[in-house]
Amino acid sequence: MVKKILITGGPVHAYLDDVKIITNKFKGGLMAQLANDLSKVEGIEIHYLTSKNSTLPVNKDRITNPKIIYHNGIEDYMEKVVTLSPQMDAVVLGAAVANLIPKNKIKGKFPSHNYKPGDTIPIEFTIAPRIIDEVKKVNPKTLLFGYKLLSGINYNELITAAYGVLLESKAVTIFANDAKDLMQKYAVTKERGVHPLLNIDVAQWILDRINEQYYQTIFEPIEYIPDSQKDEFMELVKKYKFLFTHTPEGYVFGCVAKRIILSENPSQVSFFTTIRGKNEIKNYTIVKNVEHKNRFVVVPIGHHKASLNAPLLHRIFETRRDVDTIVHYHGDRDDLLTQKYATPGTDKDSLRTGFEVINPSFNIEGHGCILSFDKKGNLLKGIRSI
Repeated sequence: MVKKILITGGPVHAYLDDVKIITNKFKGGLMAQLANDLSKVEGIEIHYLTSKNSTLPVNKDRITNPKIIYHNGIEDYMEKVVTLSPQMDAVVLGAAVANLIPKNKIKGKFPSHNYKPGDTIPIEFTIAPRIIDEVKKVNPKTLLFGYKLLSGINYNELITAAYGVLLESKAVTIFANDAKDLMQKYAVTKERGVHPLLNIDVAQWILDRINEQYYQTIFEPIEYIPDSQKDEFMELVKKYKFLFTHTPEGYVFGCVAKRIILSENPSQVSFFTTIRGKNEIKNYTIVKNVEHKNRFVVVPIGHHKASLNAPLLHRIFETRRDVDTIVHYHGDRDDLLTQKYATPGTDKDSLRTGFEVINPSFNIEGHGCILSFDKKGNLLKGIRSI
């Protein structure tokens, strides 16, 4: 099945009057190269939105892939993004938008004949609307990628700014970079992971995310769970909460899971776990089961959605019957092997063939570590090779 990707690149100008524009110095070379690289992948159809006189992808067959679409300034650009996004499996917004735009466009041509050299012209500017915030409104299912470019600021400020854009736009990744080094990117993800990338790695990162498939939550009734089991689980949360990460945005990252046996289906893998998108740790939920074939996470009616890590947690509980408790936090351990990153809550993250069987405790690139414990509280690290 062909997957359609909208990529935007090049400058996006605003009109000062009918003939003068406000723009920036970028020509869109890096985004044109990204469009070119992705268009060579079988099953990918690229729609490239740009302005005239910007750098274009170098493919000779530019009529079909990438298909070039031109805009005529910021208003037309925003309208085309909103119109095209519902048709797309992914949207990559990399155009350099002139976000400082005149508050009121001058009608006709600026009357320069009424002024002499050296005169000061009072023109009010405003911050343009952010088109990235509109994409998920018109297509909630599309995978959204954006860029946050700043200049001359420290690393933490750059990452915080990028993560703020991600939260507000509901993007899957924001590529943060400094104007002083356009080849170095930092892929900022939903769990506030930061993945250093070179510019040549961006295309593969996008492909990896596009090829992932997400799990969905479904709700079913559940039998009564004794308070003693709930209390035991919350004691584990209190024990390990010091490992959790509290972000400047008010979120808490990390999770705890504990195996339980439900009398309604004792052979089924079920567990307590902390909830998704939490800003506190007092709430919990129960994962009754995970159907990996259909990509369903089954939780009780009236409960919160489980941690995005639930499919991976279930996979470990399912393949290692000696695992009683799992703790995840955003930090690596030198004594554990490291697995490749995959987006939490996707098939690529949960179906790590063989690894969780042999090594039920491991690091995940840019995401932290998974620690598995038996009933006695012993850490199960498995062996050092596969």
